[in-house]
Amino acid sequence: MPTKIESIEELKKLAENGCECFILLRGNLRSSKHIYYDKDTNQFEIINYIDGSEQCLSEIELMEKGYTNIGYAMKNKALYKG
Repeated sequence: MPTKIESIEELKKLAENGCECFILLRGNLRSSKHIYYDKDTNQFEIINYIDGSEQCLSEIELMEKGYTNIGYAMKNKALYKG
C-alpha cells in the first residue's frame, strides 16, 4: 500500500537508500519517479520515469515549482512512496 509523504524530513529519510515515489495526478494518473537523497551533499537525485530525465536538486529547488512539482505535490498531499 502506498505511503503518503507529508514533509521534507520524511522524504529525506525514505530516500536515503533511494525510493520509488509517485505524484497522484487528476484522474488517478501517476507521475512516477525514483528519488535518492545524498545527506553528505544535501542534494536530491531524481529520475523522472515519464521521459527518463534526471535532475539533481537542492532542498530549496525541490520545493520550488519552477524546478519540479515534487514540493507542490507534497504540500498538497499528493506525493506517495510505493
